[in-house]
Amino acid sequence: MRISLMFAGGGGMTVRDMVDLAVEAEAAGADGVFLPEAWRSGFVTITAIAAATERIEIGPYVVNAHAHSPLFTGIAAVDLDEFSNGRLVLGVGSGNKVTNERYQGIPVVKPLAKMRDYVAVLHRVTRAGRGTRVDHDGTMHSTSGWHAQVQPVRPDLPVVLAATSPRMTRMAGEVADGVALGSLLGVEHIRQLLRDELVGVDADFRVMASAFVAVHEDREVARDAARSAVVNLFAGKPHPHYDSLLRQQGHANVADAIIDAVAADDILAAHRAVSDEVLNALTICGTVGDCIAGIDRYRGVVSDLILVNASGMRYQEGDEAVGNEGSELVRSFDPIMDLLRALRSGGRSG
Repeated sequence: MRISLMFAGGGGMTVRDMVDLAVEAEAAGADGVFLPEAWRSGFVTITAIAAATERIEIGPYVVNAHAHSPLFTGIAAVDLDEFSNGRLVLGVGSGNKVTNERYQGIPVVKPLAKMRDYVAVLHRVTRAGRGTRVDHDGTMHSTSGWHAQVQPVRPDLPVVLAATSPRMTRMAGEVADGVALGSLLGVEHIRQLLRDELVGVDADFRVMASAFVAVHEDREVARDAARSAVVNLFAGKPHPHYDSLLRQQGHANVADAIIDAVAADDILAAHRAVSDEVLNALTICGTVGDCIAGIDRYRGVVSDLILVNASGMRYQEGDEAVGNEGSELVRSFDPIMDLLRALRSGGRSG
């Protein structure tokens, strides 16, 4: 299982900060570094990270398909894969409804059909040899008569499709090279998705998942940080997907309590509503040993586990991050680096 790091949460972290952290993560043994296209662009910071590193995989997790045409996403991917010497993993998804409709003013229409066409065009563009004509006649995306002008550095740049529903997960198994799952997913829920929706995929099909991780020598400090990360999914810009995930995994009472507390502008009550059962099953938190044990749960289930620094995430109020800023946010990654080094040295639970 590959173990990577994600830079999420916004705040005052600069591009240079993320480049420096990526270099440190590579030295600590990480297999990759990923960045969501949310508070930063999908490609710019990742390119800077590619320039400063040598070994780790890099990529957006994920590019918003409603913000970019598949043709020009594919062209950018070919360029970045060339620049990084074949280290790009291209994550794409249909995006959050709030981001698309409220922030961009772009309606979400037939996301399944859209992403089927989108991945098809990406595959054609990223795998077209120099001089090859690319055509695709789809219901949501079409292209005709474009010719590739450069030779890709490899013929099989991986395109992984973000999935927040069983139907999108199933389609990822049909059209993509992997599936990009979000956070707040317990191991048993992932197993069920694999059994129900990804039957018959190739052995090299990538099952990528992210997980909130909080590390501290004081177990309760770490667990409090993990609670903050969960609450952040409901406050500020809400993500209905995560509300649904809690309910699907048997935590409807927690979801109800968080929603009620956030509506009452009582963030402390929302924190208290995040149960120990949710933390134990859906996050990785505690001491280094606790977190190694939490990571071990995913071995043999996913091909890639992407660690999301819960200690660097705080409640988002509108566009303003309440909590860690600048150097404090950078320092919050120190325990994650310690965890990566412990894993590199052969750390396992027990």
